[in-house]
Amino acid sequence: MKNLATLLTLFVLLVTFTSCKTDQQKKAEIVTNNYVRYIDSVTKKGISNAIIDWNHIAKGFEKKSNELNIEIDKLENVKRFDDKINPATAKYEDFRNIVFEKKLQQEKNLSLQ
Repeated sequence: MKNLATLLTLFVLLVTFTSCKTDQQKKAEIVTNNYVRYIDSVTKKGISNAIIDWNHIAKGFEKKSNELNIEIDKLENVKRFDDKINPATAKYEDFRNIVFEKKLQQEKNLSLQ
């Protein structure tokens, strides 16, 4: 009877541990998808809108990035998430560089006038 109780307790702990991992992975998936969607929405707005609203965009990116890092750090196997995150981050960085170049160009043109 003791063996049965011990085995049952071990089974309950194993199921609980497994379900926690699944919940963490689900939450990481949601946060990852939100991160990718945010970057897609920012880059679709266009460069001229981004120049005007860059501070808001940068704060939003930082918030999404922090949320993502917190959830991803809880997981052991992040390869699946990295495959989504890395291209989105590269897309954001490319867009940011283009926005900064255009912004500098506009400022230079204004100073020449």
